[in-house]
Amino acid sequence: MGNKRIFIVEDDMIIQMFIERILGNLGFEIMGEARTSAETLAFLENNKPDFILMDIGLAGDKDGVETAEIINDLYEIPIIFLTGNSDKPTLERAKKTNPIGFINKPIDEATFKNVMLEFFDI
Repeated sequence: MGNKRIFIVEDDMIIQMFIERILGNLGFEIMGEARTSAETLAFLENNKPDFILMDIGLAGDKDGVETAEIINDLYEIPIIFLTGNSDKPTLERAKKTNPIGFINKPIDEATFKNVMLEFFDI
């Protein structure tokens, strides 16, 4: 697979650890993780992952969609959104950032693996 480097932005530590384990087992390199927009943007100043797994509902002053807009402007790193709160206005905002996909919570391990393999054509 060529070790795709991933950065995880998820404010729920249990979900984040679950995702890291699955992606690690699939051969992805986990570059790091963040829980807020500010942590994410600080990390990206010095690091360039191949893609970002971004929770839409982040705690803090900016949600995942606003963070994705900033990332698109500054870095153009592909983003896959994680969403547990799929209300229509939020999804419409998220779609405008041109993500490579969406993964719904709660995350089912088998589905998550299949979706990730499909995104990266593995």
